This record gives sequence, structure tokens and C-alpha cells, in this order.
Amino acid sequence: MGVVLVHIDLEAGRPHASSLTALAAGRAIASSWGASLYAAFVMQAPATGDGPRVMTAKIPGITKAQKVLARAGADKLVVALTPAPIDALWAAVGSAWQGVLDHLRPRLVLFGADAPSAIELGPRTGARIGARLLSRAQAVGSDFVELRDRDGGYVRATDGGAAVVLVGTAQKAQAGTDDIHVIPLAVPGGADPRIEIAGSAPAEQVTGTVVALSDDAAADPEIVAGAKRLATALGAQVMSGVPRGTAIAPDLCIAVGAPAIDLAGSASLVRIGTAGGKGVDGALTGPPAASLVELARALGDA
Repeated sequence: MGVVLVHIDLEAGRPHASSLTALAAGRAIASSWGASLYAAFVMQAPATGDGPRVMTAKIPGITKAQKVLARAGADKLVVALTPAPIDALWAAVGSAWQGVLDHLRPRLVLFGADAPSAIELGPRTGARIGARLLSRAQAVGSDFVELRDRDGGYVRATDGGAAVVLVGTAQKAQAGTDDIHVIPLAVPGGADPRIEIAGSAPAEQVTGTVVALSDDAAADPEIVAGAKRLATALGAQVMSGVPRGTAIAPDLCIAVGAPAIDLAGSASLVRIGTAGGKGVDGALTGPPAASLVELARALGDA
């Protein structure tokens, strides 16, 4: 009857509660259909050069998840290894997850409806394998279990074609054993290089006003002198050489050039040397050095 595959989201190294709900439904379905039940998740791991022959012992943090999934009834566990940071976005884990789909060719794929990845990976999985999508279903029945959605859609053993199901509620999980076969899957590639995944570090609590210089601007002595003059007039601090993606939360940021910073909170933004746009409170598009001097003079520093 083919493969039943359950996507597992990990939370602090343990399977997400909603993913275990989907696994319980998958166990009931697989037993009813006479199918194999696979659990699979994507895990970040440095490249080892071992390719698909990477040993389970080399996968960091695998033991905890392996035991939980085995006891929840999974027959086999596929671990897709990727060097990319893990995030609940197709751009981050889509290549690795596609590797799992290509490897198993599942007939039915289940996600926990409230698992972090469900809303992003569920519909895209359906599109990738040409499957219909049930948005929030539950397992119904005993000997012949089927999945029924709230809008009347259903998946049963006699249906043709593939399906992707976001499981909202499930039957009680059938107890398994601690023994489960782990299949490491080293997937080439990684995150979509066109997408930058923002970090979750809190913003740096910079108060008052900041004059932020791009790398190009910081290399121009005339611009640096103008920025310092403006900072003196405003009682501000000058920031340059800021690591890419750094989040700051000042009251006002005067950005000279295009510094690689993220503004958090309700900071006001004024651009010097580049055009304004959405979220920009003002802009001077002329040569940065002259604009800085003109602005400082207008503020009365002379």
C-alpha cells in the first residue's frame, strides 16, 4: 500500500507535540492499510565527506528524538542532513525535505496541523508530489482507518493518488518499542542562497540618535568627517563596520549609504545619499559628504 510519511518538527531536540499527534494518526493509518510508517525530520549537521554512508553515531542529538519516535510507533526514521540552518521555511529546508520525498516516494504525507513547518511545507509538499491537501483532519475508524477533514474531504485505503494531510486530532497512539531503524540521508545543497534567514537575537538597545555608515561610506574620510560633525550637532553616536544583519533600536537612525543593519521597534529612519522609500521618514539624495555638512549647518552646529 506504499509509504506513509510523517514530517517531524523538532523543538529543543524533541519532537513537537503536534508532530506526535500526526504520528499517532499515521500509525493508525499505516496499520490499517498494511503500509510502512516513516517519520522524518531535517537536521543541521556539518558536512563530513561521508555522503549517504554517514553513520548514525555521527548525527548530533539523534538519540533523544529516536527513542520518542520509536515509542510513538514509527517503523523507520529518516534524518535528512543539511549544512543549512534549520528554519520552518521551504527556502531553508525545502531542498533537504525534497530529498526525503524523492527517496521514499510516499503515498501519504502527514504534518501536525499546529507544528511550525505545517503551514509552509504542507502545501508545497502537495504541489511537489502532485497530491491533494487536507487542511485539518482526524483519523476515524478502527479496523479500516481513514482521515477525514472538516470540510468533508477524506483519505482512505481505496483512494487513488497521493495526499498531504495536516492532522488536527488523532486516535491514541499505539505504543511501539525502543528499536527503530534510522536512515541517514545526506542531501546535497542547502538553503536557497537567494534567501537570508534572519536571526532571532534581540535588538541591541541603542538609545537616542545613531549615524550609521555603510562600509563604502566609512572608507571615505570626507564622509566620516561630515558624519562626526552631524553627530556632534545631534548628540548622536556614529556606527560603522556593523556586522551584517545587526538589529538596533534607536529613536532615530540617519543611514549614510546602505549600512547592513535592521531597525527594530519604532525607530525613525533618514537616509543620506540614497533614495527614500517605504518606512523612510526623510532622504537627502545628493553627495553624502555635502549633504551631511549641509544638514549639520542647518541644525546650527556652526
